[in-house]
Amino acid sequence: MLNSGTAALSLALRAAKRQKPEIAEPEAIFPAYVCPDLVAAAVAAGVKPVLVDLAKDSPWMAPQNVQGAVSDNTIAIIAVNFLGRLVPLEPLRRVADDYGLTLIEDSAQAIPPSSADNALADFVVLSFGRGKPVNLMGGGALLFKDKDAASVALLLEGLPVHTVVCNPVWYLKRALFHTLMRRWLYGIMLRIPMLHLGETRFHPLGDITRLSIPPGLVLNGISAFERSEARSREQHENLGFLAQQGWVLLSNEQEEARQAERQGINKVLRFAMLAPDRTQRDSALNALQDAGIGANELYGVTLPMVEGVDNYLEPSPGKYPNAQSFAERLITLPSHDGVTLADIRTMARVLKR
Repeated sequence: MLNSGTAALSLALRAAKRQKPEIAEPEAIFPAYVCPDLVAAAVAAGVKPVLVDLAKDSPWMAPQNVQGAVSDNTIAIIAVNFLGRLVPLEPLRRVADDYGLTLIEDSAQAIPPSSADNALADFVVLSFGRGKPVNLMGGGALLFKDKDAASVALLLEGLPVHTVVCNPVWYLKRALFHTLMRRWLYGIMLRIPMLHLGETRFHPLGDITRLSIPPGLVLNGISAFERSEARSREQHENLGFLAQQGWVLLSNEQEEARQAERQGINKVLRFAMLAPDRTQRDSALNALQDAGIGANELYGVTLPMVEGVDNYLEPSPGKYPNAQSFAERLITLPSHDGVTLADIRTMARVLKR
């Protein structure tokens, strides 16, 4: 248990560095469209991020692109789950084995991770921050195999320990967060520019600390997520007409059914779609927000376009066309159990118009 998912990823990268001490300038392979916190984790670990383009109309890196990005300095591949959808790990595991690399599954947005079922990753990163599947108001976890226990133990030596106490202050913070996330109030806050809500920004990783979290708190968080009912099935049924108009529905009902059968409780965090082009995406986004639907574009841009991240990347204008297209066309809709059938019908009515 650590103070954030970003800290957990940084620790995993440091463990991967320990396995290849002969490499003076280690590199790790990342998707070109992902949260900039992953770059912060790599920078803090002394690892250079190397970006790879996505497959067409997909949040996943194309395996052939991953293989083409491997160099003598590569130590790890970061496979990132997307809004509850599980990244296919098998092809990435084959690349990692072929080149002797560490495979890290970043499952900040999915519970349980793919590797809980198939054990394909060497390390798994979880996040318990706000907006994640299990919201404990902060914190994260690094999962590792027995073979890496000694290496992880060395990395943990000397780290300060912070104890999470579920006192009245903690519950007050949690209640305040949920109050601020109410649709009408969040909609007002989105319109206040100085709050910078929804903006994608680069924040360097600060100190890494261990967390002592009451086990019951973690288990209750997982149980609450298990009991919640995602509305993605109803959304797929009501918004399926978009597929005939050139949209790509990433919330594929058949894929989610397969995940549910394999994992038991995997749920998407948000219903995700790709518009035919940026103009239609922006138009739909504005119309949905005007109708009171909390639609968003997620990160909005590829990693090289995030302010501050470019300081740690090789110049790459036009190098990631699929990721660029994905960022420009993506729109996500709320899919939690607070979304009503009337909300879904409003989404459909707005998008038809």
